[in-house]
Amino acid sequence: MRAALYIATLMCLAAARTPASAEAPAASGIPPSRSETAAKLAGLAGFVNLFCPALRSDPDRLKAVVGSLGYEMPDLETGDLRLAAHGYIEAYRKNVPDSCARASALFGTAGTVVPGLVLPR
Repeated sequence: MRAALYIATLMCLAAARTPASAEAPAASGIPPSRSETAAKLAGLAGFVNLFCPALRSDPDRLKAVVGSLGYEMPDLETGDLRLAAHGYIEAYRKNVPDSCARASALFGTAGTVVPGLVLPR
């Protein structure tokens, strides 16, 4: 199933419950763990591929970022990482237009978080 492949392949982004939190550390001041960051990035990438008609994620960039966190793409396809990424996809879906706009601003070619993770289709 194509959607499942996108979700599994894209389970690696950073932030709390919404795209806005992806730009800042957790409210406690403690930076997110590598696994949490990977799940957030993957959730963001999966969300973009499924719900943002003008955007897509760059799978090579995602793979590089996930690798820098110590994970391989297959690590995102099962278990806790997959469940966490799914949770982030659902959080981003609460406001699709705003989430797509923030994904572009924070992760697009001129993004301030992970530039080039999100590209125009």
